[in-house]
Amino acid sequence: MKLRLFLFIGRYYLRYFAVIFIALGLFFVSIDSLKYIDDFADSANLVVLFFVYDFMYAMNFTLPISLLLSMAICYLSLIKSNQYTALLALGYSKGVLLRPVLWISLFFSFVYIGLNATPFAYAQEKVEKFFASDSSAPTTDLFVKYNQSYVYFGSINLVRQASKIRVFELNDDKSALKSFVQARQAFFDDDFWILQDAISQDMPNSWNLGAKGVRAKTSPKLPILKDFNPKVLDSFSQAKPSISIIDAIDSLRLLKAQKISSEKIRAVLYALILVPLFVPFVAIILAYYTPSLARYGNLYLLGFGFIVFSLLVWGMFFALSQFSITGIVFPEVGVVLPFALLIGVSLWYYARLNKRA
Repeated sequence: MKLRLFLFIGRYYLRYFAVIFIALGLFFVSIDSLKYIDDFADSANLVVLFFVYDFMYAMNFTLPISLLLSMAICYLSLIKSNQYTALLALGYSKGVLLRPVLWISLFFSFVYIGLNATPFAYAQEKVEKFFASDSSAPTTDLFVKYNQSYVYFGSINLVRQASKIRVFELNDDKSALKSFVQARQAFFDDDFWILQDAISQDMPNSWNLGAKGVRAKTSPKLPILKDFNPKVLDSFSQAKPSISIIDAIDSLRLLKAQKISSEKIRAVLYALILVPLFVPFVAIILAYYTPSLARYGNLYLLGFGFIVFSLLVWGMFFALSQFSITGIVFPEVGVVLPFALLIGVSLWYYARLNKRA
């Protein structure tokens, strides 16, 4: 019987979710395509790929909104047709009627989190590659620390190439320069940055008169910066880096090993893992204020309130996560604390859900 109830409510919920999700996605893509309409390629295949990747990128915004809006519309539709009241009269509690929505929204939230651990997270970057004016813009003047070395990149582009590289290696106590390496070009291959035609200069241990001087040598290919892949460098250089969960975890490990501040990458991980899970907890609050009978409230006004509340909560979490990524707010304060408060409030409402008329 419970399986039939799950399928009954779940079918309603999924139907509204599919309509809203596709509609919002197409709306986002159509608006976004206006920005690039003058730069579209002549190839139909590239245009189709653009729409596919742009729709994938739109999921970052449309998926949570669709889950919440479809929940509100589903409940209001059941109430308006008196099916919600009939199910309560049959002995089902509000908590039982809410479970299909919770499980389905949790499922889609975990699917979205899983997708963010794959190349799906780079959909926006792939969209930008279709247009030369965007994809050709490199990251410039990047200065990073790696073990005892400090590395300067004049520029890095999206195809894993860099130019004007300078590597300054300090001695063990970091009191003096040990060596200096420079190269005009480098590329990332097999977990290393390969410097081409690198010129190395080893500094002497003693600068006394008569002692050995600077020793210079050239190397056709010199590997440096193991595991410092371009996506790790993006976490340094970009205010809002486009990065997957796997690459973000690698970046966090590297930053911890180098004893470098990791606030930005922690905020990225919170935004990719925690923020999508706010949907089921907001659904609990909406279910609490859902009336048992249509005559207990103005359904049109209630629906408008649900939509506004859902948008406000989503906007708050999105804004706080972006503030945390850009360093305006400490990530634990900007993301984790509000998420913990939402969980506490939602559990309080859930404990009292069946007591509300």
